[in-house]
Amino acid sequence: MTRLIVEDRIDRPVKDVFNTIVTPEGLSSFFTAEASAPMVPGTTVTWRFGHVDATFDVQIGEIETDRLISWSWPGGDVTIELAALETSGAATRLTITEQPMPEGTEGAARAVGQTQGWTYFVCGLRAHLVHGIRHFGLSDSIRATVVDA
Repeated sequence: MTRLIVEDRIDRPVKDVFNTIVTPEGLSSFFTAEASAPMVPGTTVTWRFGHVDATFDVQIGEIETDRLISWSWPGGDVTIELAALETSGAATRLTITEQPMPEGTEGAARAVGQTQGWTYFVCGLRAHLVHGIRHFGLSDSIRATVVDA
């Protein structure tokens, strides 16, 4: 099975990163236009993305406070792992895994698109947590295309 993994560091404590991702107020301040409810294991929440005029039902999987967040949504399963990097707890290692990615050109195209999306997720999260910038929107004109030669 092909997996996509995006990793980065956010200079904020794990607790701050976790709470921003799992709460509707936090998630809609950097990623979604709207989140219907907090992420609670076994529930389904609805996320609306205004920049692409899309709404998704998201089935929440395992949640471990300050360590793990998982869900299933159209196209795959996502796991976010969080780990403190500094002994002071002032920085968080964020590892996002999405799977499965289809094989061949279809999989490559999906991986490119999802890589862009997760990079946006991490940058938006950092902008919000470190600099206080609320959701700054994603341009609907960003495109990446994979073409068989």
